[in-house]
Amino acid sequence: MQYSVGALADGIVAAGLGFFLLFYLTAVCGMSGVEAGFAKLIALLVDAVADPAIGLASDRLRSRRGRRLPFMIWSLVPFACGFGLLFSVPGSLSGAALFFYVTACLIVLRLSLSFFVLPMTAVGAEVTDDYRERASVVAFRLSFQNTGILCGVVLGLGVFMAGPEGLLGRENYVPFAWTCAAVMLVAGLIAIGAVRRALPRLHGPEQGGGHFLTGFVREMVELARNRSFLVLFATVLTYFLAYSAHVSLALHASRYFWKLDSTAIQLILLSTTLGPLLGAPISAFALRHIEKRTLAIGAFLAIAALLIWPPLLQLYGPFTLTPGSAAVLLFVNGLLVGTAIMIGGIAFQSMLADTADEHEWLFGVRREGLFFSGLTLAYKAASGLGGLIAGFALDAIHFPTDIAARGPGFSVPEEVLAKLALISGPLPALFALISPLFLFGYHLTRKRHALIISDLEQRNAGKSPPAP
Repeated sequence: MQYSVGALADGIVAAGLGFFLLFYLTAVCGMSGVEAGFAKLIALLVDAVADPAIGLASDRLRSRRGRRLPFMIWSLVPFACGFGLLFSVPGSLSGAALFFYVTACLIVLRLSLSFFVLPMTAVGAEVTDDYRERASVVAFRLSFQNTGILCGVVLGLGVFMAGPEGLLGRENYVPFAWTCAAVMLVAGLIAIGAVRRALPRLHGPEQGGGHFLTGFVREMVELARNRSFLVLFATVLTYFLAYSAHVSLALHASRYFWKLDSTAIQLILLSTTLGPLLGAPISAFALRHIEKRTLAIGAFLAIAALLIWPPLLQLYGPFTLTPGSAAVLLFVNGLLVGTAIMIGGIAFQSMLADTADEHEWLFGVRREGLFFSGLTLAYKAASGLGGLIAGFALDAIHFPTDIAARGPGFSVPEEVLAKLALISGPLPALFALISPLFLFGYHLTRKRHALIISDLEQRNAGKSPPAP
């Protein structure tokens, strides 16, 4: 379980970049939606391109601390500092200087976080080959990741940005960021200690392997030949394109369309992180009787449906919800979204670990780091594009920027708010409906995985030749 504590840091970063960053850059710092979206996209694309190389390097490194641990140790401080600096934008910066500062902080944060998270995630696929135990490992890791999201939301809306105008106070974001950075450091150190103790149980790097660049090209070709991996890659790409656009606009919609105060917004954002308390036991029970693919498809379809209906009810329903009644409805809906995310995430990530076994069976080498980095590439590229789409959408509907400088009496026109509701909920959800369709092409069932593991055990014992 201590290994999974490292995901707490990843969750805090997800909360900061997902819920707060676009609002902070546009409403507080005065950047346009397009500028903020481009800064996020540039950093994510740089990181996404680097991810496969990071994953392969962690697969092939030889050191007395193993092949994963050195990356985690040296990246911990840079990504904590990158987060702190990102939300400490000097008030004197504007225009191009502001854009370059934010982009540089994001690149440092994203790259160093990848050097920590990718090797740590690969460890989860190495510690056990059991079909059901892997789901348990993923459940613990996702639970701590959601706890990190909860921590970020509580520190933000419940502590440092509490009050009617707390979200618009630039000075509130600095202590928020550095407190989060301190929590990340502690969580990362706990995970590093757990991985260090688990070193005897982990796989070693393959013998030989040749030149790194040549090996990198070869491994990327192998990934492209793995049907199961390509299916999972396409699923991640389409899902996070939609979900990142929705999350990037969550604060805008909650504050201005639903007219909620900071306390209500905090409860709604927390409801998504409380959903895993239901999702983890539900998935544990369901995976005893249902294939992982079936469970993931059902969860992703449920997420899309839950994102669509609340804004449509408020805009076109027979009655208009008050802020109080809307807060209750959105809290329950967020709880269901979080439950579905946890169920889908456990099924999906354990499917990826199973696919790593299939890859060894097909090509004779283990590539957990490259696998998880490949999926992370899809996630980050899609998240960056989703954030850019959210920024373009804000500018397209003429949503005002630099609201903090306009004073407490400023109000957004009603026609703009109606468009905000549509771009923050129904539009992303329509894209999210596409993602589970790819999973119908995933054919690695429980029975097939058991046969692969059996064959690998015989092969490793020298009783059967490698598969072609």
